Amino acid sequence: MGVLTFPSPAPDDSPSAGQDSATPDAPRFDALVSRYRRPLLSFFQRRAASVEDAEDLTQEVFMRLSRRFSRLHWGNPDGLVFTIASNALIDHERHERSRRRDSHVEVDPALPVDEPSAEATLSGRQRLRSLVEALDTLHPNVKAVFVLCRFENLSQAEAAVRLGLSISTVEKHIVTAMARLRQAIG
Repeated sequence: MGVLTFPSPAPDDSPSAGQDSATPDAPRFDALVSRYRRPLLSFFQRRAASVEDAEDLTQEVFMRLSRRFSRLHWGNPDGLVFTIASNALIDHERHERSRRRDSHVEVDPALPVDEPSAEATLSGRQRLRSLVEALDTLHPNVKAVFVLCRFENLSQAEAAVRLGLSISTVEKHIVTAMARLRQAIG
């Protein structure tokens, strides 16, 4: 694509709509649209944009140009238009990545909801409170064995070594703790 130049208006011509009198070398906006619409569509389609996205991106370029039309420097219109097009494409790709358009899965409204009901949540909190209270009533050695084996995932032999107890005693403490906790939650 060659460089597009726009002739300066004759001194007796009045500035037309879409042309700022302060920038006599600026093209008319409709001439800009006519000149760049097809090249922009091709530009976007070559970069894996769908036909619809290419149309939308082309319109976005013209919207960005129209917002700043009178303040733009028109020394290299090709460079200006395609720089704006590249930026619009980057913004579009960033937006698409954030939306992850292709990774959404349709949800069947007939499927059960995985969230617990308010009653189930309240019941769970009450059970947890009962378990914590029951755990606090255990003898310190029984509680220590239970915490090491169930929460810190130590084997009974490792818990026995750490606490200086026999494996038989650790087993009895686990049985005692489990019985008390089962009784607490009913």
